[in-house]
Amino acid sequence: MKLREVAEVIKGVHLIEGSKKNKLKTYKELSMLSLESIAFLDERKMISVDVDYKVPSKQLTKAGDVVVSLYSPMIACYVEKGQEGYVVPHYMSIVRVKKYTKIDSRFIVHFINSARGRRALMRTAESISASGPTSLPIAVLNEVELLAGANNLMECL
Repeated sequence: MKLREVAEVIKGVHLIEGSKKNKLKTYKELSMLSLESIAFLDERKMISVDVDYKVPSKQLTKAGDVVVSLYSPMIACYVEKGQEGYVVPHYMSIVRVKKYTKIDSRFIVHFINSARGRRALMRTAESISASGPTSLPIAVLNEVELLAGANNLMECL
C-alpha cells in the first residue's frame, strides 16, 4: 500500500516576514530544532513570524498529522492535541491521513523513523531520480510502500 493511498502529502509553505506596521498575524513556525528525534514536536524551539497575509489552513498542523522533514535527518513527528495551528515550513511536509482510512498516523511516524522505512524511502528515491538525492521529494513520500515486507519477522541487512 502506497502512502498516497491512505494519506495526503502536503508541502509546507514559505513564509515571508512582513513589516511590523502591516502585520496581519503572528504564526509559530516549526524549525528543524523543533523536530525531536523521538518523534515529538518541541514547542519551545519554534520561530515566531509576523506576516501580512493569511496562511491556508491546509498548511497548518492539525492533531493527528505527521510532520516530516524533507532534508536530512528526515525525522517524522506526530502532532498531538494542542499542537494545532503551527506553520509547516517549505522544507517539511504534512502527511494527513485520509478520513476513510483505518490506519493510525503514528504507524506512519514509526515507519518513516525506522531503518526499514528509511531504506524504503531511499529505494523509492533512487527509482525516481538517477542521482542520490540530498532531500526527499514529495513524490517519494507519495510512492513509498508502507507495508511491503511487513509480514517478515526478520529483515536481512
